[in-house]
Amino acid sequence: MLWLYQGNGTGNFATRVQVGGGWQVYDKLTSGSDLTNDGRVDALAADRSGVLWLYAGTGNATKPFLPRKKLGTGWGIYNDITAVGNIAGGTAGDLVARDKDGVLWLYLGKGDGTFAPRTKIGGGWNAFRPLIAAGDADGDGRPDLMGLGTPYQTPKLYRSTGDWKVPFRTGELMHLEQVNANTSDLVF
Repeated sequence: MLWLYQGNGTGNFATRVQVGGGWQVYDKLTSGSDLTNDGRVDALAADRSGVLWLYAGTGNATKPFLPRKKLGTGWGIYNDITAVGNIAGGTAGDLVARDKDGVLWLYLGKGDGTFAPRTKIGGGWNAFRPLIAAGDADGDGRPDLMGLGTPYQTPKLYRSTGDWKVPFRTGELMHLEQVNANTSDLVF
C-alpha cells in the first residue's frame, strides 16, 4: 500500500490516506522533487528488475499521481536513489543515485521527467544508510542533501552549491533541530 501523510503547515501531518496499492514491487522509492517542471511533486520508483518508473504528480491529495511512465532500465546497480530537488540550477528537479560501491551519481532533470546522462559526484557515500533530500536546510534557497549513518552517528548535511560540476559542499555534522521547518508532504 502507498500512504500519503499530508503536511498541515505546523510541522505535523494529517491522518494518513491510502493512495495506492501494489507498491511492494519496488525496492527504491523517492519523492519530493518537481521532475516534470509543472509545479507539482513527482515520484520515482525502481522495481526489483532495475526498471525506473516516473509517477507524475497531479496536485490532488486523493489521487496524487498519474499512471506510471517507464523511464529506463539498469537502475538495479543502485542501492539508493534520492530526488533532491533542483540542486544544479537547471529546468527541473534532479536525482542522485548511489551505486553498490558507494559512488554517488548526479542525474540532471530535463523538465520532462527524464534525465541527462549521469555525472560522477564522488565516492565514499556508502558510509551512509539512506540519503535524504533535506529541502533547503540552510536557508540559502537551494535544496540540500543529508546522509544518515548508524543510529549512533550524527547526520551530515551536504549544502547545495547550485553548480552541477560540484553540486555539494563538504559534509558538515548537524543536529536535526538545525533543519528549517517546511510544510512538505511525505509519502511512504
